[in-house]
Amino acid sequence: MGSSSADTAAVPHKNVWFHIKHWGYILPIAYIVSILYVLVPLSGVFVTVEDYNIDECVKMEGPSDFKYCEDFVLSNEPGVAYVSCDPVRIQYNDIMGINKLTPGEAVPAGAIWKVNYAETPASIEKFNMQIQNNISDKFHPLGVTLDVHPDSKEKTLVAINKPHLEQPSVEFFSVDDDQINLIHKHTVQHPKIYSPNSIHVIQDVRLRSHDGVPSFFFSNDHYFVNPFLRQVEAYFFRWSNVGFYNAVTGQVEKGVEGLYFANGVSGTDHVLFIAETNKRSVKQYKIVTTVSSNGIPHIHLDHIAEAKFNMAVDNLHYQAEKELLVIAGHPKPLELIKYIAAADPSSTTKPPSQVDVWDIRTGETKTLIQDIGSLFGTSSTGALDVANSKLVVSGLYEEGLLVCDM
Repeated sequence: MGSSSADTAAVPHKNVWFHIKHWGYILPIAYIVSILYVLVPLSGVFVTVEDYNIDECVKMEGPSDFKYCEDFVLSNEPGVAYVSCDPVRIQYNDIMGINKLTPGEAVPAGAIWKVNYAETPASIEKFNMQIQNNISDKFHPLGVTLDVHPDSKEKTLVAINKPHLEQPSVEFFSVDDDQINLIHKHTVQHPKIYSPNSIHVIQDVRLRSHDGVPSFFFSNDHYFVNPFLRQVEAYFFRWSNVGFYNAVTGQVEKGVEGLYFANGVSGTDHVLFIAETNKRSVKQYKIVTTVSSNGIPHIHLDHIAEAKFNMAVDNLHYQAEKELLVIAGHPKPLELIKYIAAADPSSTTKPPSQVDVWDIRTGETKTLIQDIGSLFGTSSTGALDVANSKLVVSGLYEEGLLVCDM
């Protein structure tokens, strides 16, 4: 008996285009196209940058080593910022795979600065560091945040330290504003905190160690430590992550994995924002705290929303009272890479700056300022001081801070 026409139609011809032998070509091509779909817009070649809303901005410069300030945090003291600066960043930036230092070259340490930008003229003072070990000689701060204990009101500055060619750490300092002192009190090192970039502290007393050290979220901007593999990963793999250090257990718990260059983190005890640099996006998560049967608190994150921006997003600052997230970034990342790699960047025009805001209540995003680089380039962090109607901006490869009337 012959087969039916329906049976014959159900059997595809073996030489059709989707034969399995073709997938050896189709899959790599599809992967490369997906990468280009992200990287071409990321390059900024189609982005037009113009000076916008910078007429009311003033560049505040100070001593010669008050430069290359990647991050800062606003104090609970009005009009004051604690600023993380590293004067050797132009020669050594392991995140970007840059090392122009010669073997044996003396390397100056970085520092934390107290800037009272509300004063006229601004007060700019470097904190003295009171440390009982050699951290101060190898102190190269990156992300910083501030912890104010909800009960004792003790103020603690928390800084990511990335000593050259050594294991990174998270350092905790008591803040003495009157004497301009940072008194070292605690160090956190963990194998899963291997490439930390930004940090967000949780205030909840249930998530503090017995001596008061808070739990915190942190971003690992890369998976690999090797400089060459970091560059490959930055463009082809989504292997960075955000983790959660539980101070009660001393262990790192899973946060979010599979990110395309995880960068700034900010939020509250209930919401967390994560900057994904190479996707030009910021993701919003709900922080959920649970308590296990043995009484130990844990967290997990539930994704809520995502916003896109026309720049490579860098650090974040959340103004919780107004529910405004400020995002600083780089509208022309290729220009930033060329600037960093240049043998003499001082002879090159600084890459442009951009600071945006995401209104969480309405979902709207808008640009606060944009600068072609002539006044203040390489913006890496922005924060709104609502009480003083100021926008404060730091630059990865800039001198001083930018302060704008808003």
